[in-house]
Amino acid sequence: MDESRAATAAPPRAASSRAARRKPAWLVPGGLLLILAFLTVNVLTHGPLVAADRRIRQAVRAEAASSTWGWLDDSTHAPARLLVELGNLRVAVSLLAVSAVFVTVRHRCRRPLLAAAIGVALLLGTVIPAKILTARRGPGQPAVAPGHMGVFPSGHTATAGVCLVLAVLLLAPDLPAGIRHAAVAVAAAVCFLVGVALIWCDFHWFTDVVAGWALTALIVMAAVRLAGLGDGSVPAA
Repeated sequence: MDESRAATAAPPRAASSRAARRKPAWLVPGGLLLILAFLTVNVLTHGPLVAADRRIRQAVRAEAASSTWGWLDDSTHAPARLLVELGNLRVAVSLLAVSAVFVTVRHRCRRPLLAAAIGVALLLGTVIPAKILTARRGPGQPAVAPGHMGVFPSGHTATAGVCLVLAVLLLAPDLPAGIRHAAVAVAAAVCFLVGVALIWCDFHWFTDVVAGWALTALIVMAAVRLAGLGDGSVPAA
């Protein structure tokens, strides 16, 4: 009798233990928002990371100018320049649109299209105002005129990240488990390399790119949740 009671009591305790270990839903987006806020204030107030950006740029330019690594961005078809093009709005949004339409037709479900539309809308609705607000001059560039866009946060970084990651997440449920995980890892690696290429080609400061990565994660999470795809699957209707 006591043994049966102990057996029935165990699952609730295990469930409560798992619930205690579960991270609050706001923890990750809250941390990303704090990073974005800190980096934005740093740009607006010319904070301590501005000097760090200059030092990073000097170190990168010294390597980029060397004969060993100069080939990475010595022409429009060099590897670094091609990576930068993945953050072009026309290229990235087209890739996302094709993926969303494919999944929508395959599953006869409009939520993938909704997720793509929300992602692009949030991308444009955050990056453009932030660039105008901060009006940060690019590396080696003149001051930004009032009302014009600066370089913070990196639009190419956020565009590549949002579009590529959303495209892979929409396609992932139809892929075998092993390929699915590899596809997500490759998408994350490409997004990282796009940011590195932007710094290497002297288009952005380091903190511009970090802000773009943080914004990417926030927008992807918001788009997936708002479109009702939070469980990682594509609904059938």
